Amino acid sequence: MVGDEATYLMQAESLAWDLDLVYSREDFERFVRHWGETPEGLILQKGRGNPDLVYGKPFFYAAWAAPFVRAAPRRGPFVANAVLLALAAVATARAIRPVVGRAAPLWVAVFVFASVAFAHVFWAHIDLFLACSTALGLALVFGPEPATPLRRSLRWLAAGVLLAAVGFSRPLYLTLFLPAALAVLERRPASAEEPAAGAARGSLRRMALLTAGALLLVVAAAGVHEALAGSWTSYGAERRSFNRVVGFPEVDLPPGAWEEMIEDLGNASWLKRRDLVGASAGNLHLWAWNGLYLLAGQSVGLLPYFLPVVLALLGRPRGAARWGLLAAAALTAAAFLLVRPFNFYGGGGALANRYFLPVYPALWFAASRPVRLPWLVLVPLAAAPFLWPLWTAPRAYPLDDDGVFRHVSAAAGDHLPFETTQNHLKPAGQVPEVVHRGLWVKLLDPDLSAAGDGSVLVLDGPGPASLLLGRGRPLSEVALEIDAAAMPLDVGGGRVVGEEPGPEGWHRLQIELDRPRAVHPMWWTEENFYLYRLTLDPREDLQRAFAFTITPLE
Repeated sequence: MVGDEATYLMQAESLAWDLDLVYSREDFERFVRHWGETPEGLILQKGRGNPDLVYGKPFFYAAWAAPFVRAAPRRGPFVANAVLLALAAVATARAIRPVVGRAAPLWVAVFVFASVAFAHVFWAHIDLFLACSTALGLALVFGPEPATPLRRSLRWLAAGVLLAAVGFSRPLYLTLFLPAALAVLERRPASAEEPAAGAARGSLRRMALLTAGALLLVVAAAGVHEALAGSWTSYGAERRSFNRVVGFPEVDLPPGAWEEMIEDLGNASWLKRRDLVGASAGNLHLWAWNGLYLLAGQSVGLLPYFLPVVLALLGRPRGAARWGLLAAAALTAAAFLLVRPFNFYGGGGALANRYFLPVYPALWFAASRPVRLPWLVLVPLAAAPFLWPLWTAPRAYPLDDDGVFRHVSAAAGDHLPFETTQNHLKPAGQVPEVVHRGLWVKLLDPDLSAAGDGSVLVLDGPGPASLLLGRGRPLSEVALEIDAAAMPLDVGGGRVVGEEPGPEGWHRLQIELDRPRAVHPMWWTEENFYLYRLTLDPREDLQRAFAFTITPLE
């Protein structure tokens, strides 16, 4: 289980078997029976004066997956994902066919399979559900108008419901209502005989129905959450995460443990946090680097993992509504850079940028004219070097046993920048960063590890292996003391300006570092931090692990 997957699965199981969203010991034991492991990272919430614990996530995905989970506890969630993605793809192809032409199914297939979108089928998480809701809602907005008044009315009501479900889950996605509203204003009359005044009334009626559908969803969902936990959102009540270390309510923890945890550890409610936009969010260095990483980061970049976004421009969007689709996607991405500058992609376990996935389908509708077939071939070919791991083993996502992201191909690791601003990236396993001899060190290779308290680093592999060195002020030279068995040693990211044997089989190198790889604030400081990348490549015939240390030289 990765990220919030355990919470969504247990929530769906609770609905499937108990017809409620309340956590209980029975829920816990049922989950362990089905999955053979404890629900690590289980997020629960509790309202003041309410004895029940409820799941700290929106219930939309659980409601969709529950029937599938009841029929097949282990495979049901993934079948639910696949069915919903297929429905969204078919609805999109039908809606855009008048614009894209007979190539509409191929157009949608490229967007789905030349990106990481398809691989989310194998993750029991809400992001694919939100993306499909976006696609279905926009298919209703941009598709042909039904013939009968009743069907037209239901169409716009349903569009409001679907888009509101996305926005209610994460308010930053409310930007999707921008292109929907513009499409209402651009919508042509239902018939050629409809006069201009009637067309205006039709636009007002459609806007009213779209708004009514959105309000209906918001009021109903807020009412459910208010009844369960005394807050209109699943992120508003008292909230905590549980795992095998802290224990689980009604299993390991005694009565009253919740109140003690809130008192000792604090309330993790998003609505009560005061640091949603940190002081460093206005730092221009941070914006510049995050902009680069958003586009081309080796783990979360849009161009390697959502490359079909270029088709949205090649389709030559025309009209305010279609440009509104591009604006909605851009505004949402920028909002995440502002609100979550050190985690704009979705945190530990995310497959590329999962926060972008729910607005990604907006770009499926951006074309105003047919796109030439060669582009629909070239885009998957260009994406292939980055998506090959997922194409060959899509169910292998998301992590290796040691916590390394499987979706990052050799092409991405070798040619794209590592995202130095992102807190939760763990390229070298579960503990990739240490404080080492006055330096912050991020281990970028799974063969690298830290011994004991981090005073000694170890490379257990053939190399080359890279790491980041960071300090709050510029760093010009370091001393590398290394096991002499690793010599001769090639060093990348600097040049050796001094070399001498050390005591007891060690060797000492004085290395003049290249210019900083990046300069920006980190998640623990508002001041700029200087980051340098160092690559070590020991001799080829070395067959054992070796230790080394890095010390700054003033």
